Amino acid sequence: MAQKILLAAMLTAVLSASAMSARQLGTGTHAVLACGSACTNLDTCKKPCFCFGLFNGNTTGVCQPEGPAPAPPK
Repeated sequence: MAQKILLAAMLTAVLSASAMSARQLGTGTHAVLACGSACTNLDTCKKPCFCFGLFNGNTTGVCQPEGPAPAPPK
């Protein structure tokens, strides 16, 4: 009886590991960008930053902690 329980537990562990591996392979590699880096809508910025500037047809932005950068002084 104990052998059947152990076998079932091992089989469950193997199936769980293979399912996670298949999911990771399907998503591909994805770099996490540092704050201040240029980014696209497919990139992930390191917390607490987000990719700002992806509006009005722009394809790139900048990883920033909050909102767009202030306008430069005149």
